[in-house]
Amino acid sequence: MADTGQPYSGVFEITKMERVRFGPDCINALPADVEAAGGTKVFIVASNTLATQTNVVDRIQGLLGDKAVGVFHNVSQHNHREEQIAAAAAARVAGADFLVSVGGGSPIDCAKGIAMCLADDITDPGTFDDYKILFEYPDKVEIRELKNKNAPKHITISTTLSAGEFNGFLGITDSDRQVKEAYGDTALCPVASYLDPVLSVHTPEWLWASTGIRAVDHCIESYLAVNNMPFVDGLTKAALEILVRDLPAAAKDREAVAARGRCQIAAWMSIFGLPNVNLGLSHGIGHQLGARRDVPHGVTSCLMLPHVMDFNFPVSKARQASLADAFQIDRRDLSEDDAARAFISELRRFIKDLGVPTRLSEVNVTKEDFPGIVSDALVDFVVATNPRSVTAADINGLLEAAY
Repeated sequence: MADTGQPYSGVFEITKMERVRFGPDCINALPADVEAAGGTKVFIVASNTLATQTNVVDRIQGLLGDKAVGVFHNVSQHNHREEQIAAAAAARVAGADFLVSVGGGSPIDCAKGIAMCLADDITDPGTFDDYKILFEYPDKVEIRELKNKNAPKHITISTTLSAGEFNGFLGITDSDRQVKEAYGDTALCPVASYLDPVLSVHTPEWLWASTGIRAVDHCIESYLAVNNMPFVDGLTKAALEILVRDLPAAAKDREAVAARGRCQIAAWMSIFGLPNVNLGLSHGIGHQLGARRDVPHGVTSCLMLPHVMDFNFPVSKARQASLADAFQIDRRDLSEDDAARAFISELRRFIKDLGVPTRLSEVNVTKEDFPGIVSDALVDFVVATNPRSVTAADINGLLEAAY
């Protein structure tokens, strides 16, 4: 049989992360890893809840001893510019040469932003305009990197499944314009990440469930992206199977340490391919729902992912059909169309059964917000790799469907 396919060709960039530790109480290795990385003055960035209502930050400070020089925990969702400048100023005053973040995507992104500010001496919110990733639909992308690559090193301790710790990208929200913008540099990738399921006992069930769907969104959108490739396909399909199997039990029981640990591994697998294989429209719209209406990252995926799958169906149904295996759908007697539709139906059921929001109207998004969300999503660079080309009218239609 003649081979009529196109050959794969390209470069796969491995992130700068040196190690991932996983398993119960793996954070006990933190002092050794900080020492090996040359950290002497460690600044901790934590979620407000972990810092004020649990002993997690105290435990980290105890492990670090005299090397711990400060804590910043006034981190709100979506990492706003003014807060980012304040966090960097606190780290600068403390003389920090190393960062440890603990919590979900917001403190992790905040620590990356601190590293960016300390590297290039950013002290004014307006200066972020010089660093944000520029995108013009459909394919003009400009990633503007740091001038000084000697950014402080960073170790993450994640307590959700958002998985933002495994690359050098971050998001910062411009509150005045109500838009979340992307930044990126390989120098901002953490050197190590800890996946300690014991610490996740403090993570609320809704947050664990919704960030689990964020990881599902990573799996699906990277698998369907126009620049998909076999190495990442294998990781994301396996990750999706783990999440479908273990997320419901892990979300319902904070003490389900084994299931939570498997979900953490799956979240890591779901995003390992970035930036080599990008994401798509669910993420592009989700970023702006967060900036405009403060919708949590994971929740945006719960709201938008099934509708984006419907939209992408005409051009990606073959690959969507193959994802039906994660839900143990028997495809032997199904057409490609029917298998793909069965997958989307099961995805909707899976999300609904987790008890998370599924309509924009449930999270205070109004139709008056739609024009701004549409225009801002179209300049989010992840939209470039969505499998189906998109217009402003298409995005508005998706918002209407999700409302």
